[in-house]
Amino acid sequence: MEATATVAQEQVAPLAVRVKELEEELTCVAGDWDAFRPRAGEATASVKALAGQLGTEQGAHQLTKELEGEASRATEASRVKVQRLKEKAEASWVEAQRWKEKAEASRVEDRRWEEKAKESETEVTQAAEASIAVQAVLETKIGEHDALKSAARTACEALEVKGV
Repeated sequence: MEATATVAQEQVAPLAVRVKELEEELTCVAGDWDAFRPRAGEATASVKALAGQLGTEQGAHQLTKELEGEASRATEASRVKVQRLKEKAEASWVEAQRWKEKAEASRVEDRRWEEKAKESETEVTQAAEASIAVQAVLETKIGEHDALKSAARTACEALEVKGV
């Protein structure tokens, strides 16, 4: 802003010098007013034009200052918005990491359950095989028992026939 003010002052300085020159010239010709009246009118018009130009430049300078302030405010608002978006993105990334970890833990848990299921399947198969073996042994024992029972009956009948 100081640079803008300096530039404006540098632009105004030649105009101020010119205004001063015109005022001095006007003072010189004041004595000869009637003879130099047209020139005095031109000088007055020139001074007025320069004063108008100076006012325009001051207005432009003021507008430039206002625009700089507005640009600074917009820049700050954008910076704040970018910071918020960055924070949201970081939070989303952290949340995604959490879900990724949960998914990995779930996959590990699934593998563990699959292994337990395989172990259970193996145990059931072994139990079924053992049950079949026990059933075969029991059927053999039942067969032997039936044979012994039948032999005992036959022996009892033979003893009854002999009268014992």
